[in-house]
Amino acid sequence: MQWYVYLITVSATAVLGFFAFELLGRPIRSFFELRRRILERMLVLGSISLPKPREMAVSSREIREYDQAMRNVGEAQRIFRDLGFQLLAFGENEPATRNALGLLGLNIIAAGRELINLSEAYPRPDTDRVGLRNQIERALGVTDAAFPFSRQRQQRERARKRGMHNERERLISLSSR
Repeated sequence: MQWYVYLITVSATAVLGFFAFELLGRPIRSFFELRRRILERMLVLGSISLPKPREMAVSSREIREYDQAMRNVGEAQRIFRDLGFQLLAFGENEPATRNALGLLGLNIIAAGRELINLSEAYPRPDTDRVGLRNQIERALGVTDAAFPFSRQRQQRERARKRGMHNERERLISLSSR
């Protein structure tokens, strides 16, 4: 063959490779950033418990604690709902990326729906939030083998020792901006 045929073939291959990388590369990167945020929020907000009934609060301090706990539950509910809608919107707007990640075992749409279900079930005491979290982690492809070695797990362990309350309030204040 002539030299110019090789030049055109190499150039066309490079251009097609660049477009394919741009078509899938950026959305995949943004998905993994969103996935990291979701897992981070689930770790921090997962230990929020429901307050005891309002009727049990007698003193003004207990009433303030109840009100603060209800605000924390409402904020966690809002955060999970927003993250679920972001996942659903990502799955609908990036079908090629959704299909490519589906081949890797990541189910974006199911994870978004389960996050919304978790946000709806959060204020109810009779729901299995752990089961919903496990379904979300399964849909996002979280493996238990990666957790012991992750930097985030070590930070989480240190935060538990210090008191999770400060970390949770910091995250809630950051998300409300």
